[in-house]
Amino acid sequence: MMISSLRPNYIHLLNSYNNCLEQRNNYLKQIKNENKKEENIDIWDEQLSSFSEKIYEYRKTFIEKYKEKVDLIHKKITKSGKESIKIKYISNGKDKKSFLENLKKSRDIDIKRGFTSTGIHRDDFIISINDRPVSIFGSQGQQRTSVLTLKLCELEIVREEIGESPILLLDDFMSELDNERRKSLIENIKGNQVIITCTDKMELEDRLNTYYVEAGICKKER
Repeated sequence: MMISSLRPNYIHLLNSYNNCLEQRNNYLKQIKNENKKEENIDIWDEQLSSFSEKIYEYRKTFIEKYKEKVDLIHKKITKSGKESIKIKYISNGKDKKSFLENLKKSRDIDIKRGFTSTGIHRDDFIISINDRPVSIFGSQGQQRTSVLTLKLCELEIVREEIGESPILLLDDFMSELDNERRKSLIENIKGNQVIITCTDKMELEDRLNTYYVEAGICKKER
């Protein structure tokens, strides 16, 4: 979503890829159920590979931007110095040739299953703290802090790209953070325009406007 907001051509490529993917999946079902010619799938493989190479380059470029910032921002939030965070982009290809080869290798399986099992649509990224995947080994607090770290990275990247600070929206982000992480996070979002929603009252320094909702009525506290 962030890449799309900064690079309009990316969303165009992604939509083109998804349309092509849908057509390929439909034809895979026709090969299986209607004995259509298998070699015709080459048309979609060629197009998918071409789109994949361009999409991969966009994603790789922006993941590199995250890598430059993510550990420093995370250390500022946690303040312990004991957590080192990394982000890794996972893809099964890196250029048109490798994407095309993977599609051809999986063709028999794809025909049996009736859908495309490999490609840029299955890309992902892994967040690790001290070289251990957060999604598996991280506590709830670490998982929430990791998400916040990525959001603050995104904030900086957007600011660098457009020269303006976007509004940071944080919805009920405090519930799984201990007091130290809460304080550190608040310190690191100062100077930005931030809208925070939460279920518990927070004591924030230099706050501007605080509203609370009780019995369906919104009131301004300060």
